[in-house]
Amino acid sequence: MFTKEQLFEKLETPGLSDIDESLRCWRIDPIYEDEENNEFYDEMAVSKLKHALKLKEQGKNDEEITSIVNSGIINPINSPAIRKSSVQKQQSQSKHDLNKITLDVTSQTLSLLAESIAQKITGEITQRIKNDDIFQPVMDSTKIQRDNEILAKQVEQLLEENKKLIVRNNMLHKENAKFKHLVGNLYIKQQ
Repeated sequence: MFTKEQLFEKLETPGLSDIDESLRCWRIDPIYEDEENNEFYDEMAVSKLKHALKLKEQGKNDEEITSIVNSGIINPINSPAIRKSSVQKQQSQSKHDLNKITLDVTSQTLSLLAESIAQKITGEITQRIKNDDIFQPVMDSTKIQRDNEILAKQVEQLLEENKKLIVRNNMLHKENAKFKHLVGNLYIKQQ
């Protein structure tokens, strides 16, 4: 998190004279305000402010900049480094009192968070499916079933052909019984 002064230093922009006016005009809101009314900004605010300054250089007016910067389009930002911050206890407060904290969560922040989580989950599931052969036994069993069906059809065809051959063989035996063998290859048909 950054204070306004740190935000101004981070931008390193000499053309920005009044950061308070720019933040208010372009509706870039702080994410946290402490009890002493010190406002703190995150990386999203830095990204929005940089984008707004570029638009200002391109000659856009304040209304156009506000609509573009706050339109809900998420510009890719580098994930902010985690900074340890300590909360200083005021001497007038007792140990049992709670510090009041205001947190401003915008739809952009929620959208960015949801997209990040969805990508992580999708990536992990895809990796898990690639690494595990959980579908291999199912694929093998369907292949075996298909092979069994093909073999069953072939067996049925062979049985049908075998029945035809038996009928033909019986007919030929009956025809052959009508002939009487004389000598060598000479046969005579009996009446």
